[in-house]
Amino acid sequence: MTAKARHNKILDYLQEHSLVTIAELVELLDASPATVRRDITDLDAEGKLKKIRNGAEKILSPTATASPGMVGFYPNISDYSNYDESDRIARKAVEICQEKDNIFIGEGRTTFLMGKYLLDTSIHVYSNYLPLLIYLISQDFPHLVVLGGQYIKSQSLLVSPDTNVSYQGRYMIVSGDGLTEAGLTKSALLAFMEEKKMLQYADKVIALVDADKVGVFGGISMFTLAELDIVITGKSADPAMVETLLKNNVQVFLV
Repeated sequence: MTAKARHNKILDYLQEHSLVTIAELVELLDASPATVRRDITDLDAEGKLKKIRNGAEKILSPTATASPGMVGFYPNISDYSNYDESDRIARKAVEICQEKDNIFIGEGRTTFLMGKYLLDTSIHVYSNYLPLLIYLISQDFPHLVVLGGQYIKSQSLLVSPDTNVSYQGRYMIVSGDGLTEAGLTKSALLAFMEEKKMLQYADKVIALVDADKVGVFGGISMFTLAELDIVITGKSADPAMVETLLKNNVQVFLV
């Protein structure tokens, strides 16, 4: 098998499986471990996959081939504690929204995954989270309002002091680093401040929280349970905390 044929087979496999090990590729390609490692190194240099220890992962960037310099701008699959769960959470968040809804989306790896599910909808998105914005723009998504301001590279945010613009939306969708009886918490201060600004424009708040963060305190208290309307999390989330959410009239989706 030629190098080009091996490369295509590796990339095709990653489209289906997201992650692959050296051992799996040795079997798939009927090639030596050294050949497989060389192929992964070459494809990583071309920005077509991300090389990880003992394997490779699919790149979430929609423009990895055309613009390799953008690859690090997007989250990587290995950045997620449970990529498949986060993907299900993101998909459910989009499913909850109705066509032509105005929604505000905050920063976060899980909110980024909403992008691919928004593409075939007429939902109107308001956001300052650049990875999501650039993804949607690159995919010609037409229903997009960029909440502008100063670019903060370290957190991929546009930060604006302007709070006088009049927006209105059905949902504000945010991620969190923890969820306890005290509410949703977040470790990124600037993201927290910007998302609190967005809150005044939205009717309801949807929190996207990984199951392993439910029952865990994760930084600054962002929203109390009284301010949350919906929580979407994984099926393994702490049952006691889920019960607490329900008792506080928070709708819970376990995906």
